Amino acid sequence: MSEEKTASVQFEDENNEEQVSTDINPQEINENPEKYARQMAESRATEYDQMAGFSVPRDFVMIPSKGRVYPPTSALHNVEEVEVRHLTAADEDILTSRALLRSGKAMDTMLANVIMNKQIRVEELISGDKNALLTFLRITGYGPEYPVEIDCPACDENVKHDFDLSQLKMKFLDVDPVQEGENRFNFLLPSGIEIEFKLLNSAEDAKITEEQEKARRATNSPIDKVVTTRYKTQIISVDGKDDQIFINNFVNTMNLRDSRAFRTYLDEIDPDVIMKQDFKCPMCGHGEEVEIPITVGFFWPES
Repeated sequence: MSEEKTASVQFEDENNEEQVSTDINPQEINENPEKYARQMAESRATEYDQMAGFSVPRDFVMIPSKGRVYPPTSALHNVEEVEVRHLTAADEDILTSRALLRSGKAMDTMLANVIMNKQIRVEELISGDKNALLTFLRITGYGPEYPVEIDCPACDENVKHDFDLSQLKMKFLDVDPVQEGENRFNFLLPSGIEIEFKLLNSAEDAKITEEQEKARRATNSPIDKVVTTRYKTQIISVDGKDDQIFINNFVNTMNLRDSRAFRTYLDEIDPDVIMKQDFKCPMCGHGEEVEIPITVGFFWPES
């Protein structure tokens, strides 16, 4: 029986005094990407601790949830700022790794690599907190200028525009959870039904995207069930009933007024980076605030 080949990742200080190596089975990247991300993060942490004569800048980044949605057992509980180091060429290796890109884990692996507190698990970060960290890393790594093509809302002309990411604002969590340290919130729908819901984390968002893609391939349906799929994951109870089958049935028959009211409330309270900025069309002169489109150029700029 032949032995499986492993890739050896080695880090060495400038005096060649000490070396750390981590054996990584390529198959494990696909089978257990979270384990691989932690391996990489721990190895990189050792690397930077052992660097002689070089200092990689670090900063504390505010997270919009202020840590209020994480349980006392989490390293993020009531944490308002997360310490990260700036991106390096080694992190760019991660962002361009074919294996990680195929598995969809390049971003999470990079993020686990730069967060200084290794007790923090990237997959438990709610989406808004993760976005805040990624935006900071994009600004410090590649600069605040974000060139992108956008369709003018007035003349529909496709034009190039440079957004300034350093001017983005953050929306902080300003409503209280049902209980301190719990990711649970209440909302009374217009129909009089009370629901309890949570803010989705990085792992849940990724799972929803994966399930949508699988369903699209299996059914070849042009309909994306994004709204109902998210609701079924996000809603914890309906009028005190927490049975998942009951919740699924409720979501499938949820009237449009309730759905729109819930989605509007989520938009109001969801802590996140506000990805909007003023835009002025060079073709027709029309100006308004627009959503900043997130393209592959956000972390993979052409130059």
